[in-house]
Order: sequence, then C-alpha cells, then structure tokens
Amino acid sequence: MGLDGLFAGQVARTPHAVALVHEDQRVTYQELDTWSNRLARHLSARGVTPGSIVAIHLERSPQLIATLLAALKAGAGYTLLDPQFPADRLTTVLGQTDPAALVTQSHLVALPTPAALIDLTVDTPAISALPGTPVETGGHPESVACVMFTSGSTGVPKGVAASHRALAATFIGPDYLNFGPEQTYLQSSPVSWDAFALEVFGPLLHGGVCVLQPGQHTDPHQIAELVERHRITTLQMSASLFNHMLDEHPAVFSRLREAMTAGETASPAHTAKALADHPHLHLVNGYGPAESMGFTTAHLIGGPAAAIPIGRPVAGKHAYVLDENLRLLPPGVPGELYVAGHGLAHGYIGQPWLSAQRFVADPHGAPGARMYRTGDLARWSQDGALEYFGRADQQIKLRGFRIEPGEIESALLRHASVAQAAVLIREDRPGDKRLVAYVVAADGAVLDLPGLRRHAVAALPEYMVPAAIVPLDALPLTVNGKLDR
Repeated sequence: MGLDGLFAGQVARTPHAVALVHEDQRVTYQELDTWSNRLARHLSARGVTPGSIVAIHLERSPQLIATLLAALKAGAGYTLLDPQFPADRLTTVLGQTDPAALVTQSHLVALPTPAALIDLTVDTPAISALPGTPVETGGHPESVACVMFTSGSTGVPKGVAASHRALAATFIGPDYLNFGPEQTYLQSSPVSWDAFALEVFGPLLHGGVCVLQPGQHTDPHQIAELVERHRITTLQMSASLFNHMLDEHPAVFSRLREAMTAGETASPAHTAKALADHPHLHLVNGYGPAESMGFTTAHLIGGPAAAIPIGRPVAGKHAYVLDENLRLLPPGVPGELYVAGHGLAHGYIGQPWLSAQRFVADPHGAPGARMYRTGDLARWSQDGALEYFGRADQQIKLRGFRIEPGEIESALLRHASVAQAAVLIREDRPGDKRLVAYVVAADGAVLDLPGLRRHAVAALPEYMVPAAIVPLDALPLTVNGKLDR
C-alpha cells in the first residue's frame, strides 16, 4: 500500500480529529482528505500521470501538505522547492526532475519550466468545484513518492528518489518514537530537509496532530512559543538546535514528552542536563542519511555518558561497519558505515553512475539486496551500539597522518567543562597547516584552556592534539540548524 492508502486508512479511523494546525487554522483529517482529493483530480486533468513528478513551490501551510498528498493520490511523486532557496538552485531541481506540473502561488518568484503551471491563488475556485470523493489512482509501494535533494560534492544538488515503501517503513513499525494519536508534532524543519517527512507523516499516518510553524526559517524563539501554545509532545531537532533550545529556552523540555536529536554528533553535556532537569523526557539520538529516509538507527539516551551512540538499526533496517573490502568489522574497530533494509531509496534521479557508486550489492543480505555507502565512519561498541566518528571525506591529512576531526571532538567533549566542539584545519600561512579546536563551555562552567589542553594530550596521540583551542560563545549554524563549518 502507498502512503496515500495509509493516510486514507487513518482518515477512515479518525475523520473528525484535527490533522493540521497553522496559526489560527485547524484542519481535520476528513477536510484534508477531501481537499487533497479535489486537487488530485485537478492535477490529473492538467497532465499529471502515475509515475510522473509534481514540483511543489509553496510556503509552509496546510496547502503544502494537501498538495503533496494530492500528488501521491494522483499516482505521482513530489519534490519540494523551498521558497527561501535561490531561484537558480530551484531551476536546477526542476531541470533534474522534469516535473509534469509545478504547483505554486502568484506571490512567489516565477520559475521557468515547460511543466503545467498550477497557481493555487488563481485555480482554487476551480479546484473547489471538483468532487472530494476518493480518487481511483494512487501510489504503488515501489513507485517514487518523493525526490529529496541533498548537496552534491560537485556543487550540483543530488535528487534522492524515495519509494512509498521506503518512507512507510520509516514511520510504520519502528518504535524509536511513540507514534500514536495522542502525539502532537511540530513541523519546523525546512521543507527541503529529510526530517520534514518525519514531522508530517509521523503524525498523519498515526492519527496525531501536525502543527506547522509559520514562516520558512527555523526560529528557536517561535518554536518555544508554539510548544507552549499548542502543547507539542514531540520535537525533532538537529543537535545544534537542541543545544541552543536547552541553553536559551529550557522550559520547552518541561512540556515535551519526546525529543529527538539528529544530523550531528550529540552533546553529552546537553543531553545529560536535559535528562537531569526533565527526567520524564523520552530523549532519542537518531542517525540516517536522506538515502535511507533520514532515520536508520536510534539510541534512547538513559543518562550521562562520555559520548552518545547513534544506537541500533530501527525495525526493518540494517547497518554494517565494513572495511575497504566490504568485510564486517568486529566491535571496537572503526570502518565505513553502510545501511540497508526497507528504507533505502531507489537512487539518485538522473544520475545512474552515481547511484551505482553509492548503492551497491549487499553481500551480507538476501540475494538481490542493496546497501548504501554512507561515507560516515563508525564502530560497534561492545554492547552492540553504533558509535559515530564523522564523515570519511572530512579526513584531514597533516604531516603524513590521516586525522578524523570527529575523534578529536569526541575527546574534547569528554571534558566536563566542554558542551560543544568543532575541529578544523587552518592554513593562515601557506604551507603551515594547524589543527584548531573551537569549544563552547558547558552551562555554568568556566573553560580552563591549559587544563583542556592537558586533557587532550592525555587522550589523543600527539599529532591529533590541536595546536590552538579557541573559546566561543556559540558555534555558528546554517539555516538548517546544523554546524556551519
């Protein structure tokens, strides 16, 4: 069954329950279903066919959610064009996906495309006149449900083609969060981010409520207000945003039942403080690339720890730590992390050579199974959890040594006074490369830089000890809330 069929089943179970909240607007499951059925008919009449792609260029709103559901009901997949992105990037995405239709509104920047243009500002009266009964088309489990774009090493974004089955496997069955009708999620991640799917389908496939943050930017102050106003139970954040919320808006966590941090290495100091101050909190550290629908492994954080693992594979997914010959490595030995199972994407749209390079045969799975080469470094702990060490392509070569910044950052984070750390290589003078660590003090702590250096010397080989340790009030973040290196 496709995502549209799963949503239809939930509508039948809870037709009058609230599905979406946006500012003062509340939309029930039945209203959302009827609205998206009408729009699906309009899409089909404008040339959208099963297997095609619908590009959605809308601001965060109930119309955005109805449109992506309509695309699925029409048998198509969708790709989301973030209005805050430069027009050139959005045009590149349109060129790669070759959509059958572009759904937008007239107040947004016009994008050049030969696709059928559906302007909801103009077309809403015609759409409203169409029948709101269920449509006959829909998604097949193996059909492309969405195309998510990630950064490419060549500078050209990569479109990850995800099937209905891959997305459904991430939100139906796994228990890393308590999916259910009593949960209220906040959708605050950028629409271009893979976490968007969790914040939308997590509640809508289980009878929960999805509260849409007004505006396009992730705003910590607004998040705090929305958590209080709408009694949000479940909040997903990047590790950097989690740290900021705990430092600047700690009352948020007294309201939440669940918090999930992902996308970066979790801060042991912040997670320990969150649990000490809010022992009721179900706090999860998650991991997963967009190529595996964003959530592949999860670790329920139970208390203070020197480092926070990324945990074990969620139900239906697999993880391997392999050497360069794709052999399984034993606990304690670092290697490259590969992921497999039901959550894998089909590949990169329009880039078969790159798909073949990253999505490879799984020698440890069933015949015909595939796995995805993440490019991340990890190892299994003795108790069966994965420990993350950063990107393989962030390796630094200094004086003939290969160095993983993540390993140095982990060592610095084990010092009680450090809440956050980032390690870079600096070359202020040609030929003079040095390791520099940037650190943020833990809440209430005073950084003892000589003591921190002694800690690093005791924990690391000489060639991995930073030449300089620089204190900062906060680490810089990107618009997605991740560390801006």
